Amino acid sequence: MNGILYVVMTGCTWKDVPRKYGSKSTVHRFHLYLCEHGIYQKIFNELLNKGYDLNKIDLSHCFTDTKDVPAKKGGISATMATKK
Repeated sequence: MNGILYVVMTGCTWKDVPRKYGSKSTVHRFHLYLCEHGIYQKIFNELLNKGYDLNKIDLSHCFTDTKDVPAKKGGISATMATKK
């Protein structure tokens, strides 16, 4: 788990994970296992519930992050015209 946290915190690639956390293949394989079995989601849900229980969550200060993707030529009107 520390190897995965290292990648998340530093932004490095799997091949740059220090050997003390295990081989890059082992760390990456464990990450994939956690993803495929929904374990990250379970951890997130538990932390969220704990935050609610402790009154530490205030959604009045909630922010979202989005990625703007340019529309294809013509945008939505061109897409709608082709569906008619």
